[in-house]
Amino acid sequence: MKYLFIFALFLVSSTAGSAQNLLGISTSRYGGTNRLYINPALAADSPSKFYLNVFTGNGHVDNNYVRYQAPFSLLRLITGTVPAQYKSADGSVRFATDYTREMLDGSTKNGTISGEIRGPSFLMKTGKYGAFAVTTRFRAVGQVVGASESLLSAMRASLNDGALYSIPSNDNKFSANTNTYAELGLTYAGTLWTGDGRKLLLGATAKFLLGYNAQQLINRGLNYRIITDPNNLNSALLEVNKLDATLAYTTFLQNRSLTPQTLFSTAAPGKGVGVDIGLTYIDQYDEDSPTLQLGVAITDIGGLTYTGLEYNYTDIGTNPARFKGSDFNGINGPQAIAEVIQNKLNTGRTADRNRFNAGLPTSLNFTADYQLPGGLGINLTYLKDVRSVQATAIHQPTLLAVTPRYDARWLSLAVPIAYLNGGFTAGTSIRVGPGWLGTDNLLGILGNSANGIQPRGLDIYAGFAFGIGRVDE
Repeated sequence: MKYLFIFALFLVSSTAGSAQNLLGISTSRYGGTNRLYINPALAADSPSKFYLNVFTGNGHVDNNYVRYQAPFSLLRLITGTVPAQYKSADGSVRFATDYTREMLDGSTKNGTISGEIRGPSFLMKTGKYGAFAVTTRFRAVGQVVGASESLLSAMRASLNDGALYSIPSNDNKFSANTNTYAELGLTYAGTLWTGDGRKLLLGATAKFLLGYNAQQLINRGLNYRIITDPNNLNSALLEVNKLDATLAYTTFLQNRSLTPQTLFSTAAPGKGVGVDIGLTYIDQYDEDSPTLQLGVAITDIGGLTYTGLEYNYTDIGTNPARFKGSDFNGINGPQAIAEVIQNKLNTGRTADRNRFNAGLPTSLNFTADYQLPGGLGINLTYLKDVRSVQATAIHQPTLLAVTPRYDARWLSLAVPIAYLNGGFTAGTSIRVGPGWLGTDNLLGILGNSANGIQPRGLDIYAGFAFGIGRVDE
């Protein structure tokens, strides 16, 4: 069962998490195409005639259930560079239960793990008042939203905590979603109104999506208890006696890896569209005056339709479904876990549908930015998740961030401070010429049991991008 816990925490637990917001880049006026993911209207505010994003990559983890305190950092765990003394003979990491510490406060628990690659993209000004952009992006997200502490504690303990035995837990509700897809975006932004140093910008992005992998467990009501295994008195079972849920998953990546051939395959099981739309107000009397910028946008409207298997459960019958830890031994990946769950609930059952929907992480975004002529500035960003807990969609975790910065054409420095998932994070980023390097969670990169830092996640990003020509030239 520990494999299911690790999956729930780090593979389907996110966040968010999509929460890959790259605050050090997206709040910079020289962020180019990276700004458009928060508000597409900012394309028309580019200081460069042409901007090219060669590559930008991001990895992100956050949760509000456990603090990490293993003898190796989260960055080593995610990147597969854990020292040999913490591995088994087969090379797998020996991840002990005490490598995490629970935060038990009675609240429901959320978590996100995500990776993102923003591939070749460009932004081109079409005149003084408009801009056009083409963006490409690959995203892989896993997330759990609204899980109960009791259920997560049972999985964390591999069902072996005797204090949990025979205590019924009723009406548990949560959603777990994964989604792996590529995106082609077409953006246009223009000036609606201008006068006396003030202007109002409107921008929109149309997205064309190709999906490769998705799993969903939308649990609307779960009753369970932990009992002693009658066939092994030293072991335990999780007995499910009531379930109102939908389980769906794809099998496209079962015997494939994400090679370029796979990425451009016409057999990819998911296809869809999405839209971003935003407004930005800018007030700057002249070049020697401070700049005030206010923005509002709604992003990631839409989703994908996948060819896959969907099962709906409202009555599991008179015989409860029983899960033991060994059911998940030797399996890897969310698809394999979904298949184990389905087989336990109803072996051999025919799927109710062969298609299912996976929504994008729709969010309502507010920004306020103030910058002095010399380059010092401060940005306020508020991203609000508008998806319901039971939505068949990835969520953008609600986030409030303040980012002080210095921003010039060849050098940018930023220190984003954010409130995310019930806790504060602090990061830093630097841009020298075309090269970016940053994190929205610095302690998450450094933390381990040796230095006493106990992070709840990590975040790291890097990129290579540059602008050519000034708009006022």
